[in-house]
Amino acid sequence: MHDHRHHTVTTAVDTFTIGRCDDCSELLAPDASTCSACRGTEIGRTPSSGIGSIVSWTVVELSPSRTCTDFTPYTIAIVALDDGPWTYAWIEGAPDTRRMPIRVRYDRMIPGERYPLFVQQ
Repeated sequence: MHDHRHHTVTTAVDTFTIGRCDDCSELLAPDASTCSACRGTEIGRTPSSGIGSIVSWTVVELSPSRTCTDFTPYTIAIVALDDGPWTYAWIEGAPDTRRMPIRVRYDRMIPGERYPLFVQQ
């Protein structure tokens, strides 16, 4: 996980998109390669609101290198998007469990990371 405290400029290219089956129009997770409704494999992209609720999360501690003993906590979560699909996401900060459900919104993709960064609303 790269250090996400240094916010990069978000551009139109950084719009959050999810999958959409070309055969049945089912909305799918961003990394889906097969439609869960019709089993189609022609998956296009469509813009998402990027807003949802955390379903589950865990805090992991990562080190910048194998030789470094300085660990930084990061939160990885499953987010149920208001658009329907679920996605894995990095969450900036620890989830605020005093407010349930925990609402989050897409912030940006972090270069070199597989999952998007979401922030609490």
